[in-house]
Amino acid sequence: MPLERVLAMPHTDTPPRTERRRGDDTRGRLLDAVEALIADHGFKPLTHRTIASRAEAHVALLNYHFGSKEQLIEEALSRRATQLLELQHEALASLQERGDWSVEDVLWAYGGPFSSLDQSAPSAWRNYLCLVSRLAGHDPTDSILMRHFGSVHRECLAALRQALPGVDEDALVAGFRNCRLLLEHDALARCNAGGNAPAVVPGFEQLIAFLAGGLRALSPRGKSDPTAH
Repeated sequence: MPLERVLAMPHTDTPPRTERRRGDDTRGRLLDAVEALIADHGFKPLTHRTIASRAEAHVALLNYHFGSKEQLIEEALSRRATQLLELQHEALASLQERGDWSVEDVLWAYGGPFSSLDQSAPSAWRNYLCLVSRLAGHDPTDSILMRHFGSVHRECLAALRQALPGVDEDALVAGFRNCRLLLEHDALARCNAGGNAPAVVPGFEQLIAFLAGGLRALSPRGKSDPTAH
């Protein structure tokens, strides 16, 4: 075949750059839309139509780009998970470098990123933290949480074991889960207020102190003698 004819033939192996850019833009808008909708309204009212409307995209494009609404939610969670995990792992690493830490330190390492929600105007980061905060009500088995944030969860438990020697393992796991749920509940209340209301507690420090006291009560040394008066 003459070279001139080969060069004149249309290339079909890769889509035009403009189409790829358009596809990436649509994917990004769908991810932004599901993130913002869950942040503001939760998981229950979420539909293909509301997501597409928020993204200003045709409803069929949701399945085209993600296969299902559930996969879209998973990708929305994974998109910024690295950023959140980085903050939490860095805080935990600084404790390891220091060589000793308190229960409060571990809870701050986990919950610190959520403490700024009451000062933050609506933003992509605010929406993402609100999305994560809503997981507890949507995912009672914690399976989604563990898929995306299991590494920091395990690292926090390891640090708490060292800070609270002698605590029963099952009690410690349940206690940390309760702490996480209360931290997320506090963050969620501020998400519902639109990020402009005063903090739910007078200070995030007081919430951390309250949770730390509950974890310390699990220790044999932290339990008071019921017969003592």
